[in-house]
Amino acid sequence: MWDYLQSALANLSFRFQFVFVFFGLITVLMFFATGRKQLHWDETLKKSGWVNVWLITLNSLAIILPIAATAYALHLLQSLPHLSPLVWNDAPWLVRAFIALLLFDLTNYALHRWMHSNAWSWPLHAVHHSDTDLHFLSANRAHILEWVVVFPITAAVAFFCGLGISDVVFLGLAREAHQYYVHSRLDWDHGPLRHVLASPQFHRWHHVDQAEAHNKNFALFFPFIDLAFGTYYSPHSAKGLPTGFAGNPGENIGKLLLFPFTEWLRLARERFLPQREQSS
Repeated sequence: MWDYLQSALANLSFRFQFVFVFFGLITVLMFFATGRKQLHWDETLKKSGWVNVWLITLNSLAIILPIAATAYALHLLQSLPHLSPLVWNDAPWLVRAFIALLLFDLTNYALHRWMHSNAWSWPLHAVHHSDTDLHFLSANRAHILEWVVVFPITAAVAFFCGLGISDVVFLGLAREAHQYYVHSRLDWDHGPLRHVLASPQFHRWHHVDQAEAHNKNFALFFPFIDLAFGTYYSPHSAKGLPTGFAGNPGENIGKLLLFPFTEWLRLARERFLPQREQSS
């Protein structure tokens, strides 16, 4: 249990290193793929970028919340049956990596779909969808409370499957790197491999604010999961299509941080106040 906690704390500083490393890598990719024009950040994009940097900073400072929730959850699970890490000792690293990524993606698919389909869980995830001009820093636009839910559940799945701390660290770093890529302004679909590995085009459709794209493309790594469950949608390029959602708090850091609470208050009023009025 404490190995997970210590590892998460030790790897906290990597988040900002990843931002700078992937800013350079994606800038180079953008230059070769689209030319110098696409490297320009207009005022709207700059504002979005700064909001995301603030969220990276605040979430990193508050990281102890999801870490503590994860440590507590794993403590409660210690006495339950689970696979031994020894099960994976003789498996080749590539096999272990694929199995770990697949388990991680299946878990996140279920969580992701639930957060989109449930009125009470949606406000947690909606902050991520508030970015109306996707770029690689949009990967880090998230509310800390979403992490409080996601961290313990994904760690619990890893624990039950006997994955070790090195596997968990690998999953975290792989997710971070890939999310920067799929949120970038590159308009790639991976051609014949588009159903194997999530591309920027595949994930942009997940953010598109059009009825036919709603509740689609939940997988983080493997689009074939969406194919299997009937939620795959990537008919053509989504470049230039609107992203966001109705009721978007926009580029206001205060409203973004308060959004889950204001939405829960609104939902509670809609659910309970009419009943009180009828009873009176």
